[in-house]
Amino acid sequence: MFNSKFAPFIAGTLMGTFMSFVMSGVITAYNTGMSLGFMGRWMGAWAFSWLLAVPLAVAGGFIVPKIVRYLVRS
Repeated sequence: MFNSKFAPFIAGTLMGTFMSFVMSGVITAYNTGMSLGFMGRWMGAWAFSWLLAVPLAVAGGFIVPKIVRYLVRS
């Protein structure tokens, strides 16, 4: 489907999307409750958090393995 060279970008995009979706829902529910208008507040929070989470997750996909290799010696 996709060339393997795009794997870090695809993985970061999926991880950022999933994590921002779940965490924005949890934090919105915690801060405002599951009252009327919850879905609108959640989707607004998700849109904002997605814009930050995806680039950070993509960048982390390149940076974190290097940090792990530095910290773990075989």
